[in-house]
Amino acid sequence: MAARWNVISVSKLTQQVFADAKSLRFSSTQIEEDSGSVYEAILDAIVHHDAGVAG
Repeated sequence: MAARWNVISVSKLTQQVFADAKSLRFSSTQIEEDSGSVYEAILDAIVHHDAGVAG
């Protein structure tokens, strides 16, 4: 994983997802029922993106 990404960045993005969802009247339960762990989804996207850029 690139050095510019860290646990705090992923955590902040996860919080932002839930804040945005709340403003649209979606609950965190609804999101996680549909997508599983938002934190893991964001982390996976970063890892796969960085691997694609590095490769």
